[in-house]
Amino acid sequence: MRISAFLLVLAVPASAQFSPFEEEFRLLHARFETVRALAVNERTPDEAKAAVKARLAGSGVPDAYVDAAFADPRGKIFPEIPPKFGTPAAPVPPTPYDEYRRWFVTEANLKAGVEFIRANRPILQAVQAKYGVDYVLLVGLVSVETRYGTAAGKYPIFDALNTIVQKVPRRSDWAARELAEYLKMTHAQGMDTRSVLGSYAGAFGFVQFMPTSYAASAVDFDGDGQRRLDQWPDALGSAANYLKKAGYDASAPFTAGSRIGRSLFAYNHSDNYVQVILDLREELLKRNP
Repeated sequence: MRISAFLLVLAVPASAQFSPFEEEFRLLHARFETVRALAVNERTPDEAKAAVKARLAGSGVPDAYVDAAFADPRGKIFPEIPPKFGTPAAPVPPTPYDEYRRWFVTEANLKAGVEFIRANRPILQAVQAKYGVDYVLLVGLVSVETRYGTAAGKYPIFDALNTIVQKVPRRSDWAARELAEYLKMTHAQGMDTRSVLGSYAGAFGFVQFMPTSYAASAVDFDGDGQRRLDQWPDALGSAANYLKKAGYDASAPFTAGSRIGRSLFAYNHSDNYVQVILDLREELLKRNP
C-alpha cells in the first residue's frame, strides 16, 4: 500500500470510531510526525561546531579550544531535551496560573525564603543599596529559579546547548550563539567546559543566567576578581544588575504591568513567572523576615 493511502486514515474526524489497528496507526503516525518535525534540518556535529566557530570569529578563543570541547569523550547528546521545546505544530502549552502558583507559593518554600533572608540579609541589603532593586523581590526570584540555590540544574551546559544546536532546528542559531558565549566564559576563566551544570535550556548558576546574559550583566559584587554565579554576592548582584538594565524602577508599583513587572518579564518571558515572583514577595513580607 502506498503512503498516500495510509494518510487517508488521518482524514477521519477525531470523534469517529476507529478499529484497534486504525487507532494504533494514528498514534504511531503522530509520534512519527513529532520525530520528523524535530529532525528537519538538524545539524551534524561538524555543522554545529562550524556554527559555533563562526560566532567566535575574532573573539580570541582558539579553534583548537573549540575542537577539543566538541571532541571531548565526555560529551553527550541528551535525547530528552528536544521534546521539551515542542514543535511549531505542537508548541508546549502554557500552564494555568493557579497550577503554576501552587508549585512555588507553598508554606515550605516561604519558610525557606524567610530563612534565606535572615541568613543573607547583609548581602541582600548591600545589593539593594547599590542597584535599587527590592531584595525581597530578589529572594522571590531565586526561589523560582533554583529553590534558593538548591536546584540549579543537572545538565552540563556545553552538552545541553550542543544538543539544541544539533537537534532543535528552530532554536539552533540561538543555541549556537549561547554556546559561543559559554566557550568565551570558560576559556577566559580557564574552566573545564563540562564543569558548569544547569538547566536543559543552558541556564546556570543560582540565578539561572544564559551565557549571553552572563556576558552582559554578570558582576563581581564581592570584588574577588571573578564573576561567579554559584556564589551569592555575585549571583544576587548580577540578577539585580540585569533587572536594573531591563528598566526596573524602584518608584514603580509591584504589579505585572509596571516597570518592575516588565523587568521581570525581560528576565523570563512568562506572565506566570512575573506574577508568581510578585506573589512570593507579598507572602514573604507578611512573615516579617
